[in-house]
Formats: sequence, structure tokens, C-alpha cells
Amino acid sequence: MDITKIATVALISLLGAISPGPDFAIVTRNCLSVGTFRAGFLTALGVASAILVHVTYCLFGLAVVIQESPALFHILKYLGAAYLFYLGILLLKEKTSPEGSPKIAQAEIKRKHKPFLSGFLCNLLNPKCTLFVLSLFTQFIDPNMNFLGKAVMGSILAVIAFMWFVLLSYLITHRLLQKHFARFQVIITKAMGVILCVLSGYVAFFS
Repeated sequence: MDITKIATVALISLLGAISPGPDFAIVTRNCLSVGTFRAGFLTALGVASAILVHVTYCLFGLAVVIQESPALFHILKYLGAAYLFYLGILLLKEKTSPEGSPKIAQAEIKRKHKPFLSGFLCNLLNPKCTLFVLSLFTQFIDPNMNFLGKAVMGSILAVIAFMWFVLLSYLITHRLLQKHFARFQVIITKAMGVILCVLSGYVAFFS
């Protein structure tokens, strides 16, 4: 495999991951709501797993079907927008305990699969991720490359995204920074709710 191409795909993947968007919002949301690194880690794992799903159907050419089928593309787009809106409304309705931490947090900690599922669905239902992965496949992956080589190149996207969101989760939940976040937790929580709702509108009507 071409080292230059690998480095290019890794760099583009990193830029895509750090760009503010639904994945960034959902990782931040889960870290703040639950208040643990584990929640962010599981969310990052969910996002990375969804990227691997995108990579898998790109390998089998199904992404072209999605791109060329307006009906299927729009169904996926509106499902993703609806899910983002649902998450945003949950944050806007979220109440806090007298200590300032969200009441919903304990319930989410007990249901440890929820951060993973929210990260997975957030990325999986985002049609822009489909197009992003497909564009990388068409631009940087040689059609003559064997299946294993393509799979390795595609997996770079998931690994880079996972590493970035794990780092982000660590920073948000670090004990030194968490104190500062706690002061403005209600404001940040509501702001993230608004951002998710706005992103849902963008996905539905402008993507």
C-alpha cells in the first residue's frame, strides 16, 4: 500500500472528525450528561463502529446505490435528522438535581449501552458520512487493490475518529477541567440541545 495515500486518508479522516458536527455534539453531550470518561469512550466506540458499517457497504458498492437512489438517500437523511432532533429535545428537557448534575445521568450510567447506541445511530443515520466515505474510496483507493487492502484503508477512518473522540472525552471528563465544565453545565447542556436541533434542520433541509 502507498504510504502517501495512507497518510493522506489519515489526515482527511482527522480533519473530518474534528470538524464540529453531529458526532462531536453527541460525544460532548454524553460526556456532560453522564459525567464519566466511560460514557465518552462508549460513544466514540459507537461512532467508530458505524463508520465501519459505512466502510463495509462501500466495499460492496452499496454506497453507490444509496447515492444514486434519491428516495433511499432521503429516507436515510430524514431518519438521521429526526434522531438528532430527538436527542436535542432530550437535552432541552433535561432537568438538573440540586447538586447541578442532570437527573438523567444515573439512569444513563445504569444503561451503559446507551452511549454506544447513541453514537452508533448518530453516525450511521448521517448521509454525509456515507458520501464522505464514498468520496475517499473513489479518490484515494485504487479499484485494483485487493479486498484486504481496501478494508485496511477504510478502517483508518474508524480508527482516527475513535482516537479523536476518546481524546475529546478524556479532556471533557478530566478532573481538572470537569470543575470548570460543572460551573456552566446547565448552560452547556442546553446549548448542546439547541445545536443538535439546529443540526437536525441542517441535515434535513440543506445537506
